[in-house]
Amino acid sequence: MIIENLTVRYGEKYILRNFDLKIDDGEFFVILGSSGSGKTTLLRSIAGLIPIEDGHIYIDTNDVTDLYPSDRNIAMVFQNFALYPHMSVYNNISLNLKIIHMPKDEIRKKVNEVANVLHITQHLNKYPKQLSGGEQQRVGIARAMVRNPSVFLMDEPLSNLDAKLRREMLGELRSFHEKVKKTIIYVCHDQDEAMALADRILVLNQGKIVQMGTPDELYDHPADIFVAGFIGNPPMNVLECEAERDVSGTRINVMNSGYLHIDDEIPEGEMYMGLRPEIIGLADRDGIPASFDYFINSGLDVEIHAKVGDVSIRAVIPKEEIPANLRELHNGEIMHLKVKPGAVYFYNKSSGLIVKEVEYGVSRKIKKAD
Repeated sequence: MIIENLTVRYGEKYILRNFDLKIDDGEFFVILGSSGSGKTTLLRSIAGLIPIEDGHIYIDTNDVTDLYPSDRNIAMVFQNFALYPHMSVYNNISLNLKIIHMPKDEIRKKVNEVANVLHITQHLNKYPKQLSGGEQQRVGIARAMVRNPSVFLMDEPLSNLDAKLRREMLGELRSFHEKVKKTIIYVCHDQDEAMALADRILVLNQGKIVQMGTPDELYDHPADIFVAGFIGNPPMNVLECEAERDVSGTRINVMNSGYLHIDDEIPEGEMYMGLRPEIIGLADRDGIPASFDYFINSGLDVEIHAKVGDVSIRAVIPKEEIPANLRELHNGEIMHLKVKPGAVYFYNKSSGLIVKEVEYGVSRKIKKAD
């Protein structure tokens, strides 16, 4: 699929402007962004559900810009399941095939095929109210799948499910994609969903592409401060700092609370430093002081929330590394932190763009300011 120069506006407000995008055939492509980023507008433009001001949309090399949604060979799966409550599962799935007067035997064959793929064969004679949320969502996918479209468009299809069902459906969707090998364009605002499902992720903000790449590329190499804070759970810590050159590299003044020595050369001046919670560790009294807030025990790890000055900082620590005395800390008590080996990111304070990404060494620590 190719999108060229797409422009969409509501009244005087442009939602997408001169927007270009290429999605590979058979790709599981996730459009990720917060509310108002333009992601649903983009999806509905591809579907032909809203008018566009300018641009072209190509599916299978065919220009579908001026075609009705029904003529674009696409299928949509919506946030709400949109099942007909008075129809059986079988009739919900087969409805579109009946509308085009497909022979009954062929309809039965297609419905049974998709029901088998999605593990809902035993539910074909039931009604939607007799199904769980996850089962209803499978029926919605089956209704789209039975048409054998070139592209599946999915608009936050898991947002109405509880956490357990959502997690189960992530696996189901990946399995479904492996079986059908069709292009899926999936819109969501949940980065966990995006990371679990996508071959590639497009991060959208205010109608513009901030970054696009594989889940690992976005997590390991966030191109700006927005992506750094959006990808990762818990998100990256972003701290003000100032870089000063010295003989052996660069000394980083972290919020006037401590110093971090980087062997690489970093441009001098004020900027933001990004630290993943996983590389924040516990230190003795030589570390940077932080005010303890609370911790969350997730089983294998403990997520510690603290403050350096007025800025919140999160650390994810393996449970076996947590000393007994830390479990007895109360809100406001002082603890000490260090930076463990790993990637450290520096961002321009004005533009938010990446300045430099460095691999922090094995022996270095944040040290408390004198």
